Amino acid sequence: MRPNGSATGWRYPQLSAESSASVARKLVEIVSLYHGENLSADQLDAVRVCVAAQLAATERLRRFPLTNDQEPIFGVRADASA
Repeated sequence: MRPNGSATGWRYPQLSAESSASVARKLVEIVSLYHGENLSADQLDAVRVCVAAQLAATERLRRFPLTNDQEPIFGVRADASA
């Protein structure tokens, strides 16, 4: 059973544009705090672009409804060579 009580067709709540922009700013701020002294302004701008692209991709994935019987498209395997 999904969090909203239905068995199928449940969707994650979508972030508003304001919330998404706030999340992006906070993520870039974290990167800046950890690595800001080693990043140029152009590199920090590239981080902003990457964060925005990842958040947009996340929102697209969240909009796609899955039913309970659908498995992820990837599998996890142990690396025996290590």
